[in-house]
Amino acid sequence: MDVCRICGSDQPPTFLSRANLLLGQDHDLVECVQCRVRYFSPLPSVEDLARFYSAQYYDFDRGRQEAKGAAFAKILRRIKPTGHLLDVGCATGFFINGIRQHSEWQVHGIDFGQSAVDFARKELGLDVYQGELHEAGFKDEQFDFLHVNNVIEHVRDPVTVLKACRRIVRRDGKMFLSIPNGHNDSAPLIRFYLEEKRAAYSPSGHIFFIPADCLVNMLTHAGFKIESAHTYNLKRGLRNLGKWPLKRNWKNGYETPAPSTSESKTVTTQNAPRPSLYYRYANWRDNLIRAPGLQPFGLDYMLMLTPI
Repeated sequence: MDVCRICGSDQPPTFLSRANLLLGQDHDLVECVQCRVRYFSPLPSVEDLARFYSAQYYDFDRGRQEAKGAAFAKILRRIKPTGHLLDVGCATGFFINGIRQHSEWQVHGIDFGQSAVDFARKELGLDVYQGELHEAGFKDEQFDFLHVNNVIEHVRDPVTVLKACRRIVRRDGKMFLSIPNGHNDSAPLIRFYLEEKRAAYSPSGHIFFIPADCLVNMLTHAGFKIESAHTYNLKRGLRNLGKWPLKRNWKNGYETPAPSTSESKTVTTQNAPRPSLYYRYANWRDNLIRAPGLQPFGLDYMLMLTPI
């Protein structure tokens, strides 16, 4: 029986389309009739997710990520001069490396991908754990701040992850959460399937697509209160809804790629040649173009949370 992992409903979900993460392993994209969350059915296995998150997935712009960390360090310094921060889904660690370089905060990370964790540990000397958050063994109220950037939509049990976050953040702590607007995010997958009559590839690895009202309920039940909320990536969101012209080649991103023939499992990355001023401007621009609240026309949500 297909039971919704968000609300526990055992009512048959509504079929929307077919989608995949790996070549030859298609899933139904369905919507729960009770909470309206959309998800892959059946969910990809732990082994499938490990295969998806290969070294090639973690091809990030080091300069920009470290600049984002430097900008975030200013926010942390306004909260308190020092503390312990955990980045859930830290990838290669460039973001928290930027925080470490520009503040007195102690930074820690956790990520599912072994190659990314190895890089963060060996190349950057960061304190990073590999595996699932609820299995990491972190102590109750261990962290002053949690940074959870585009993670919940990737995991097999979002509710468990949010409850784990509440357990390990201090009562006077905060949590930053970034997550896609689920119905907007899934719209291209459905459009591709309806037009091409075959499964669409989920390029970012999203397997849950959570709408705003469901997200608010999940956070409340997990023990969090929304301090502030914004919607960003407005142009992409409008494209997904058909309110802005689609790019001519938009379907290319939803074509399932062939398996990589590379045997390399290492993350290969270099410092970007662009000056730091470019990244400061890019971060300022991204933060400027956003709308207050959780709006349906934007692709992504950004929330600051406090424990209840």
